[in-house]
Amino acid sequence: MKNKEIWLIGCLIALLIVIMVWENQDNKGVYGLEDTVALDKWQPFLETLLLLEDNFYSDTPLDDKVLMEEAIRGVLKATGDPYARYLNEEDYKMENSDRIEGEFSGLGIVIAIKDDKLTVISPFQGSPADKAGIKAGDIIVEIDGVPTLGMSSDEAVRKMRGERGTKVTLTIYREGEEENIVVEVVRDIIKIQSVKWEILSEGIGLITISEFHGRTQEELKKALSDLQAQGAKGLILDLRNNPGGLLQSAVLASGMFVPRGYPLLIVEDREGERENIYNFVDPLWKGPMVLVVNKGTASGAEILVGILRVHLGAELVGETTFGKGVIQEVFPLSHGGGVIFTVSKYYLPDGTDLNGKGLEPDILVSEEEEQLKKAEEELRKLINEKALVS
Repeated sequence: MKNKEIWLIGCLIALLIVIMVWENQDNKGVYGLEDTVALDKWQPFLETLLLLEDNFYSDTPLDDKVLMEEAIRGVLKATGDPYARYLNEEDYKMENSDRIEGEFSGLGIVIAIKDDKLTVISPFQGSPADKAGIKAGDIIVEIDGVPTLGMSSDEAVRKMRGERGTKVTLTIYREGEEENIVVEVVRDIIKIQSVKWEILSEGIGLITISEFHGRTQEELKKALSDLQAQGAKGLILDLRNNPGGLLQSAVLASGMFVPRGYPLLIVEDREGERENIYNFVDPLWKGPMVLVVNKGTASGAEILVGILRVHLGAELVGETTFGKGVIQEVFPLSHGGGVIFTVSKYYLPDGTDLNGKGLEPDILVSEEEEQLKKAEEELRKLINEKALVS
């Protein structure tokens, strides 16, 4: 039997298996979703595969896995979702490990496709990208000389990750600069301690949250307990260049500051149905607080910031935040890989929609080195006001 015939029979068998699975799911498709996929609509796609196998001329044989992966990327790209990504088997394992452990090898940079451009959401504090001067809002024009226009985000991530000690060259467009910036970055192990804390002068506690992963809430509990044991009178929460992370982690962190029973988030699904998420724990901090943000403060970090502003009137010092008000989910695929795409949208407890807009600061401070100073100044005022009232 010829290879072409074997390949065709394989395709037909695969289709029959899919149909049988769908028919035996009590009229539900994969993941328990209603069976809404009409196979006849996908017939031209299958015909294209058959035509390629029959007629395509090239010195290089067609690779079925490459065709399959590029087809998935094409479908995700066609959704217009800037956060949609395909994950091969290795990517999928890394993605799940990152979300739980907060450790990987690479540059320490979070990206997304924004207006068809590969855009930096934020570099992690102290990462190789951060040390190399890469900033939130930078557009990556080339990776090792390869143009990024039309490049999928998962391909870009793969090109930037790699073994510790190896180098990657990024060509950056930055608004306000006349020429592109070329930066050479040495990959390293990025082990993210998501929460760091210290006591500053006059009893001011400083907590920096760099990302929300599986251990963040425990680290934050420890930070709050330690700072209060040291006699902290007020608290600065530094969320600059925090790209978000696990939604659940950000919500749990928010609950450590607001009263039990308060609404934390409104989540809207694809059908427009809304669900309110309420705080189910008692707050661990009830003192004065100021938040420091910038344009790299995104997603889960914006959730925390927004909740504390709505319920506690917490002041924001810095720049307007990134503006990511949608939620993604990771779905496994049968070959060991997976896909990420947007599944819902969230609103702050007062109904504020920050997607594409961000949160404007109460006190605008553009210079990075001045932001923390201003936050300290504002917090001292709050501490003194509290003392006078007492």
